[in-house]
Amino acid sequence: MKKLALCFIFLLLSNIYLYANATDDSDLPLSIFHNFGNNLLGAFTHNYGLNFIGAGLGTWGLIKTGADWGWRNTAQDIPWLVQTGRPMLLIGNLVPVLTPLTFCIVGSISDNRRLQSTAAALSQALLLTLSVQSPLKMITGRASPGLLYASGQDGERSDFSGKFNWFNMDFVRGWPSGHTANAFAAAAVISEMYSDKLLLKIGVYLYAALMGLSVGSSVHWASEVFAGALIGYTIGKTVGRSYARPSVSRPDIEPDISINAIAVHFRI
Repeated sequence: MKKLALCFIFLLLSNIYLYANATDDSDLPLSIFHNFGNNLLGAFTHNYGLNFIGAGLGTWGLIKTGADWGWRNTAQDIPWLVQTGRPMLLIGNLVPVLTPLTFCIVGSISDNRRLQSTAAALSQALLLTLSVQSPLKMITGRASPGLLYASGQDGERSDFSGKFNWFNMDFVRGWPSGHTANAFAAAAVISEMYSDKLLLKIGVYLYAALMGLSVGSSVHWASEVFAGALIGYTIGKTVGRSYARPSVSRPDIEPDISINAIAVHFRI
């Protein structure tokens, strides 16, 4: 409970700061499902899909070069780094829920539309991130590095970073890192909604990076953190852009279906 209270106080103080420095915008959307379909599509087409392609290719490269296995063994020799995974896992579960809740409460009390819109954007980003990462985990079924918890590979000295148990239907563990994806998605949303707040942007991305470092040294492979960061950033950027600039945000690749033709538009 103490950790929960500290998290809530920190988020509350952060929002008070934002309220004192933000301007209301009457056209900012408040619905969690604003532009939901286009944002789901845009999450995959942002940067023309290069972020998702990079997540896959980057994972393959980190496995094949031995970087995943090397970092796993390096972290194993630093017990305190591995143990940071325990509190960060809890924090990583609480913050994605507490952050939009706090934005919503403070925004409603202060009648600040930007705070309320940010709460909706964060909620949608979390929904989309869970909707994307959970099926990927269920499909890939990648073995855990076995640093903080048993991986089923106990005693294995050879490189098992490339071991995948395809379609094992486990939506909690594996590729990509959900904690990292959620953290980077939230950071990208807040950065879009408060694009003029440099210190705030540094803070949220620093938190996301620390989350990635922590889980990447305890329950995830480095490549899972890399993939989670790219996927989360892509989703957060897409959602944040659609809430911050609702009149101009469109997917990079947008299908257009009519009675007489089917076309695909590319935004340059």
